[in-house]
Amino acid sequence: MGLKRGIIICSFGARDLMLHTLLKTLYRNGNYGNSEVYLISDKLRDPLKLPIKDIVQRKLGEEDFEWKDHSRWPIRNTNLWLAKAALWERFESVCLLNDDMAIVHKGFIDGFNLAEKFGVCVPMNPRVYVKYNAMGADTIEEDRRETDKGPIYGTACNVSPMFVCRLHDHAKLLIETYIEELHNCMRGTLAFWFASWRSGVTPMYLPEQWCVGASNALYFKNYTKVLQGQKKQIEPMVLHWGQAGVRAVFKDIVDGMDKDRT
Repeated sequence: MGLKRGIIICSFGARDLMLHTLLKTLYRNGNYGNSEVYLISDKLRDPLKLPIKDIVQRKLGEEDFEWKDHSRWPIRNTNLWLAKAALWERFESVCLLNDDMAIVHKGFIDGFNLAEKFGVCVPMNPRVYVKYNAMGADTIEEDRRETDKGPIYGTACNVSPMFVCRLHDHAKLLIETYIEELHNCMRGTLAFWFASWRSGVTPMYLPEQWCVGASNALYFKNYTKVLQGQKKQIEPMVLHWGQAGVRAVFKDIVDGMDKDRT
């Protein structure tokens, strides 16, 4: 019998359109099998208006949120709550997703298989190095000072999607340390690097196609290789749909998917 798998999504604020796209693409291309889809939100969503009818919902109360005076409180709390959920006993193997993603390839299911072998999987970041990830728009000088305390040319990552199998002791240690770092209210991808450096646990890094952003959207849409004499497309897996540049490039693909579950 296989492990109990869960797909855990956080959605805080007025995000219904983004969430609808994620759920539509999850059903169409996610091949999530018997995984339970679990939504953590600041309000109960109307399942009749969403393409997946069997979502388990958990509504958070006002007291469950931190940093409410911070301009980035929704994403900061999203990172924190997804990390906490990775260790819930409800599941043994999970995929953690921000609500502004879109899944465009059925190979998405391999994220679970890889995490169950290696413990934790995250996509590489086009900023390449931790040094440049610390220069993101939502970072502050304190983040950069902290970054300078360790190697700055380690691998920069994204944290959505993140696949975690909590049955691995090293995976549990990494996520627990990540939660500690997130309480400093910093960019989630930097917190993840600090957690990896502190714990000595490195994830399996997935190719950038697992989280395609605006900076490389057109490149990855058209990316091909000649293999065994045939031109092959190296397909994107997951899109950061919340970025306007991604929506502009991949709009035809996502709009062509079924709007509702049948």
